[in-house]
Amino acid sequence: MQSMTGYGLFSSKYEGSILEFEVKSINSKFLDLNIKSNLDSIIPEKEIRKLVKDKIERGKVEVGINLLNSKNDQNKIDKKEFNKLFKQIKGMVDSIKISDETILNNTFLIYEKKQNFPNIKISKKNILDNVMNAVEKCMNSRFDEGKSIKKDLLKNINEISKSLNLIKKLDKKRAIEKRKKIESQLNKLKSLKIDELRLEQEIFYFLDKIDINEEITRLTKHISLFKKTLKERGPHGKKINFISQELGREINTIGAKCNDFDIQSNTIKMKTNLEKIKEESFNIL
Repeated sequence: MQSMTGYGLFSSKYEGSILEFEVKSINSKFLDLNIKSNLDSIIPEKEIRKLVKDKIERGKVEVGINLLNSKNDQNKIDKKEFNKLFKQIKGMVDSIKISDETILNNTFLIYEKKQNFPNIKISKKNILDNVMNAVEKCMNSRFDEGKSIKKDLLKNINEISKSLNLIKKLDKKRAIEKRKKIESQLNKLKSLKIDELRLEQEIFYFLDKIDINEEITRLTKHISLFKKTLKERGPHGKKINFISQELGREINTIGAKCNDFDIQSNTIKMKTNLEKIKEESFNIL
């Protein structure tokens, strides 16, 4: 099982600087891919998109590719390069009255930008290989998260199954009590002239209205299908979500048909566990 939430970071040294490749993914109904970089001019965006699409099926994914200065070089200033830049800027604005202080401040800004975004050449293969490394780390993160989610889903569906088994026992007891009550009421009516056929129809209607055997059977099958789906390979987040809807439908019907306190208490427990399942299912691929 794979989660849609993941994170991967891979970095490598390049000409005294650090190239950082970062891949983040969160929940999304479709693949929503965004690429950010301070090296836009040399980023093979088309190839990166294909690479990510081949590996990540669904999720909101952000790929970051940035060149960072190494700590040792961050504070170093090339005086010769700086003075050359200062003279160039001053020559451009010679006809305008601008103070040397303003020119100096702007020189610092431009120099810093040049340091952060140097004109470097990195091969397409190098970039794609490093992006792949970050994607692989993100995928491993998604699988690890998926294992944790699967464990929680199994725990909650087992809790629903336990509550259902208790409801089965309580329903048998309830059926016996309802039968005794109906028989007692019928004995009181023996002295009255009544339409026996109509009475029989009303009794059958009443019993059908409170009977939950069909709902119990369907809910049992849905639980079994849910557990079977958890064991399957491949993306099945949407399938789990659909099964959860069917589970909720049967649980709600059982709660509506029964005015027994213990049975309703167990349906509330099942609803609580089902809500946890639904929350988790939206994060499953």
